[in-house]
Amino acid sequence: MKKNPLGRSGLQVSALSLGTMNFGADWHKIGALDDKAASSLIDLALERGINLLDTADIYGRGAAEEMLGRLLKGRRKKVLLATKLLGQMNLDDPSTGGLSARWIKRALDGSLKRLKTDYVDLYMPHGWDFEVPLAETLEALESAVKAGKVRVLGCSNFSGPQLESARGRFAFDQVQYSLAARFCENDLVPVAEREGVGLLAWSPLAGGLLSGKYAAAGASGRRATPDAFPYVEAQRGAALVKVLRAVAALEGSTCAQAALGWILGKPFVASAVLGARTPAQLTELLDAKPLSPRAAALLDRASEICSRP
Repeated sequence: MKKNPLGRSGLQVSALSLGTMNFGADWHKIGALDDKAASSLIDLALERGINLLDTADIYGRGAAEEMLGRLLKGRRKKVLLATKLLGQMNLDDPSTGGLSARWIKRALDGSLKRLKTDYVDLYMPHGWDFEVPLAETLEALESAVKAGKVRVLGCSNFSGPQLESARGRFAFDQVQYSLAARFCENDLVPVAEREGVGLLAWSPLAGGLLSGKYAAAGASGRRATPDAFPYVEAQRGAALVKVLRAVAALEGSTCAQAALGWILGKPFVASAVLGARTPAQLTELLDAKPLSPRAAALLDRASEICSRP
């Protein structure tokens, strides 16, 4: 699999990576995977050249990290391991979350214990903390790097201005990006390109909408509910999927492969984070290839039209 530089970090990441939000817990009602199912996905991912595995402490409130730690026994050094912090880990204790220096130390040590490792390759705030000064957060994160517990610092879900305010301390930003969610192109991408920050795209299939397996975004199923994650407005989503199906037919691919192919053609995306429930689903996604220039242009235009207010 093609490897891309992760911003200015010096790391090379696979163009597609594996997310673990569904490992060990039914997080956001997407269905939980047990050890056997999750292990089969990791095995396939590594066989096909994926070298980046992405998780977060909040996924199942530790369940995903614990499972990943078990399943990586004996092969930890074969992967780049990414995790995040921010969300409240104990619903009865508001101090178990955020980006304070105190919590960063506790959260990172907790993640390392669950992951059964001495360090993580990528570590990132899962979002912006409006209650804690950024300077405090950055100092605590950089202390973790100096202590050898983290190799590369990044962030997740930071806007362009937020990323800019970090003054070059983050090597990457993991953000929602897909044909159905291109808002990061407006303010984030220019900042990232100017500062040499790599982007990791989460939910590249818009929570399954761009797989084309739903008759329409407003039809029955998880996509239709307002609390679906991530949410896509029904009418616009249906119009986009209609064009996606046509482009996929022209390319001789599935809808999911075409949607990923569109992202693979974006030079500012270092890796797209995939989610899957079965080896068959993951195989389909791993077979995605960059689109022809004509197909990419068609989807560019269609997604721009469908995203207009």
